[in-house]
Amino acid sequence: MAAGTYKIYAKAKQYIGNGTITLGAGVFKMSLHRASASAAILVLSTRSTFASIPGEISAVGGYVAGGRNLVPATAQWVVGASAKQYKFTYSTVGLVFTASGASLSNIKYAVLRNSTGAGAGKVLCFVTLSTAAFTITSPNTVSILPPATGVFTMA
Repeated sequence: MAAGTYKIYAKAKQYIGNGTITLGAGVFKMSLHRASASAAILVLSTRSTFASIPGEISAVGGYVAGGRNLVPATAQWVVGASAKQYKFTYSTVGLVFTASGASLSNIKYAVLRNSTGAGAGKVLCFVTLSTAAFTITSPNTVSILPPATGVFTMA
């Protein structure tokens, strides 16, 4: 699935600037969230912790609460379109979520965070996966690909 545009939380910019979040180090995870989380997820100005983002899908059908590690787990901070630009990204094959034995229901958003433990850490950004909520039925998968230009860039 070619996801939409990633939107960075304002506090994440502050945390990147002051070193609280180190891009390319530590563990970054992607979690899936329901459409009902819209009111909270879309507030870019004040969200800072994973605990402040509600509506994660249920831990069923192979989905683990808190989401999955990006590949590589630290993600990557690499040269972008020019030598003066860097992009934060993850594996070009994306991150695959598989419904196994039960459906993964009511998915609309994916949230990236710098994980400091189970269900903990600072949120970095989110992406709207679809205009409407969708379900992945067992045994199907969804692959969430990073944009070719990266999740976000700094020039």
